[in-house]
Amino acid sequence: MLDRWRPEGWSENDLGALEAVRATVRDWIVKAAPRNPDVARRLLRTTALLALWAYRNWGTTDVAVVLDPRNVEHWVMSVNSHQSQAWRENTREALRTVGRAAYPAGWPSPPPQVGRTTVAAPYDSVDETAFVRAAKLAGRFNRVGRLWVVGGAFGRGLYGRELALAGVDDLEEVSGRRLIVRTKGPKARLVPIRHAHTEVVLEALDHAHNGRFIKTTGRNSVYRISSLLDSGDGKGLSLRKARSTWLQAHLVAGTSLAALRWLAGPITATTLEALLPEAADHLDNETAVAEGLRA
Repeated sequence: MLDRWRPEGWSENDLGALEAVRATVRDWIVKAAPRNPDVARRLLRTTALLALWAYRNWGTTDVAVVLDPRNVEHWVMSVNSHQSQAWRENTREALRTVGRAAYPAGWPSPPPQVGRTTVAAPYDSVDETAFVRAAKLAGRFNRVGRLWVVGGAFGRGLYGRELALAGVDDLEEVSGRRLIVRTKGPKARLVPIRHAHTEVVLEALDHAHNGRFIKTTGRNSVYRISSLLDSGDGKGLSLRKARSTWLQAHLVAGTSLAALRWLAGPITATTLEALLPEAADHLDNETAVAEGLRA
């Protein structure tokens, strides 16, 4: 079937150009092992469109170029920005399926799920910046929600439920355009937004509708948004890793443990043991002694 496949609705020019990429695309789909002919046809059409675009623009069908996660994201979300949101999401998922099968080096398997007793490793600065860029991309679904999830997760370490419940009226601007947020729920508290993420949250504020950042207050709405955010590896944003990033940023900045306990809510000794080494690396012995003399 793969060799006989002929897409419907294509111009004669496109059908002629398809022959330059057909064999390569067929090999990729074989590796993806579609479960039935309908899935095979869907993967063929989607992957052929991407491969044909790459071949016309760059003259290559190299799998490391065509199925690179960043190239896939650009083609789906920017080149095809005129398509419906549903089309783009379905296309992205199809290309991820093919990419993981045909180019596993570029689409590594997700890490094992982090258990509740395991501390999620913080993101590094490169990934953190990449998520901010992904949130700011124009022409994509629910931009305000994306800005808020990134700003709220990295900027103040909020849980999914807290992100979903927050509204415009819960933010207060203080000196220097810094922001403080009042959380809702059983762990209600005032939390400042990290300076590095103030701009992202201000942008979300400027474009929020009807006083809300996320249209529905259901917890799943936040996870749907976070799963679509992509730093380039196709894994989505982990709220637990973002919270660890927020905690570590405060430890590095010298926020006292007493203050951090108030801002963050309960913190386990295991979490501190995992995150404190990075903060300790920013101290020397003399500074540590000077701080210790405060008691």
